[in-house]
Amino acid sequence: MNIRRLALASLAWAVACSRPAPHAAGPSVVTITTTEYAFRMPDTIPAGLTTFRLVNQGEELHHASLVRLGDGKSAADFQAGIAAAMKSHAPPPSWMSFVGGPNAVTLGDTGVTTQMLEPGSYVFVCWIPSLDGTPHVMKGMMHPLVVTAGAAPAPVAAEPAADATIKLTDYDFQLSQPLSAGKHVVRVENTGAQAHEVVIAALSPGKTLQDFIAWEAGGEKGPLPTGQWLGGVTTLDVGGHSQFATTFAPGSYLLLCFWPDAKDGKPHIMHGMAKQITVS
Repeated sequence: MNIRRLALASLAWAVACSRPAPHAAGPSVVTITTTEYAFRMPDTIPAGLTTFRLVNQGEELHHASLVRLGDGKSAADFQAGIAAAMKSHAPPPSWMSFVGGPNAVTLGDTGVTTQMLEPGSYVFVCWIPSLDGTPHVMKGMMHPLVVTAGAAPAPVAAEPAADATIKLTDYDFQLSQPLSAGKHVVRVENTGAQAHEVVIAALSPGKTLQDFIAWEAGGEKGPLPTGQWLGGVTTLDVGGHSQFATTFAPGSYLLLCFWPDAKDGKPHIMHGMAKQITVS
């Protein structure tokens, strides 16, 4: 090797060593704006770690439940399958997978979840019913979503560090530790035998879990015994996980699962999947 080539090789080595090591990018961020009865959001997003920001600009509670469709299935197939399941009070078709998403937040608030997305066809849905008892999805509140694979593999982004974990079981919420006031990133894992969700609501002063259960069992008549809704994670299949971020003020809160039971179709809160916690 002559002197010139040696000098060029040394320079290239020095430049390579001075470059910062490549690192995984953070999650991509997708904003979902909800109104009556629609989602405003992109139609296509890339696969990988994704943070969903749900902004409720409607007059009712809304959430964004992400459903992955089986190969060859379309949004029209989803609509027909859900309509048939609701009419016959049967579970959703097996080609639908429930992979989380931001749960209900108070009007004007924002809910945040982060999760890994695989390429495929999905639908965002709002299952929350209006005062007339009709789920918002039956009023057209759904949005098809295509998750695309990149042309080349990208560095895998690391999930945000969680400071607490909630495990969903049949029929309970198991917290890794008591929650304190302030901002938290909470990992949610479904370790049960069927699909579950977690939504968090602040109790109104002087109200308890028993007041909420009585209100629910009585047909949701009279004043709602909760105040602010703080989000959480919508329905996760068995073995699924996701994360949500929220800020707690000191007070009493409810952890609730409204997903229909696989055996009798009753909301899981009627099977005892409702917990009151105190944030100090």
